[in-house]
Amino acid sequence: MKEMIIACETLKDELLTAMERTGSQLPIIWIDSLYHMEPGMLRKKLQEEIDSVENAENLLLAFGSCGNALIGVKATTANLIIPKTDDCISMVLCKQGEKFERAKKTYFLTKGWIESSRSLTAEYKRAVERYGKEKAERIFKFMLNSYKYLMLIDTQSYDVKKYKGKAEKIAELTNMELIIERGSVWFLEKLLTGPYDDDFCIIPKGEEVKIHHFGYDTDFAPNKSVNLV
Repeated sequence: MKEMIIACETLKDELLTAMERTGSQLPIIWIDSLYHMEPGMLRKKLQEEIDSVENAENLLLAFGSCGNALIGVKATTANLIIPKTDDCISMVLCKQGEKFERAKKTYFLTKGWIESSRSLTAEYKRAVERYGKEKAERIFKFMLNSYKYLMLIDTQSYDVKKYKGKAEKIAELTNMELIIERGSVWFLEKLLTGPYDDDFCIIPKGEEVKIHHFGYDTDFAPNKSVNLV
């Protein structure tokens, strides 16, 4: 086995679409999106999965820096190939050959995130059960008062019309304006096929992921909110 994929489950629809388009049949290790909520947890889980791999030459990681979660991960069993992006949001929204600029005051959604056990909807339901509807609504409006827009990303990997209604309910609950933006899976296609150029961090076996691999000049990467993909 030459190559394997390690991917976040919130990118499942997008990665499977990319695999279908490229004809890839590589084996996949899926990481539960729950680990995205805490960078330390995600780093530990990724390291466990990397350490467990046998007989692979390259591990293709369908992750970005993800709030610095990948910094410090060691390539113990194979070379690591990682998209040079902040997170899954920039991975599915960026355009090939262009610098990505993240929309301000915006909370991002895809099908994968809406269906996640840690989605806004799921968290709201848990808050209602614990505090009651009125208090839960006050809590969520306070938590999200710095956001103005709710962006549902149409990655061309699922029927966005089926999820528009759910996104509208979240937007109404949080007093945000709903935007539907078209995304793509070209980055994931390139992860599967190469070439592995400046769009990727290449970590040789025996080394570990450093902050400079993602192109940051400082000791710490921007701590982006990862609420997606």
